[in-house]
Amino acid sequence: MKKIILTGICAFALSTTFAFVPQALTSASSKLVVVDDPMDLNQYIGKYKFEGLPFEYLTITLINGKLHANTGAEEGDLIPLPEADTFDASGRAILKFKRDTDKKVNGMTLDADGSSFEGKKEA
Repeated sequence: MKKIILTGICAFALSTTFAFVPQALTSASSKLVVVDDPMDLNQYIGKYKFEGLPFEYLTITLINGKLHANTGAEEGDLIPLPEADTFDASGRAILKFKRDTDKKVNGMTLDADGSSFEGKKEA
């Protein structure tokens, strides 16, 4: 029963993750964004496989110079956060990309509504 309730909560949270993208007004000098290689957002692009969520894959693409996430049902831009390799998905989830020993992106952690889910980047 707990699993059904948790799955329902996650489904609701993630179904609304990309439904609304708030507009933020900040000056360029007031926000410092750190990524491992700020010039290359291509390193995050890929298909990430998850288990225990209403969707099996989260696909990250680059559209108009911004990272874009798509679950198949919902999609939206990712907003970089000050912590390296970390992005906000419309205030509904936080995506933290993981790296291997060669510093290549090989997965991500999706945090939503107090739960964490691990996704593995597919080749």
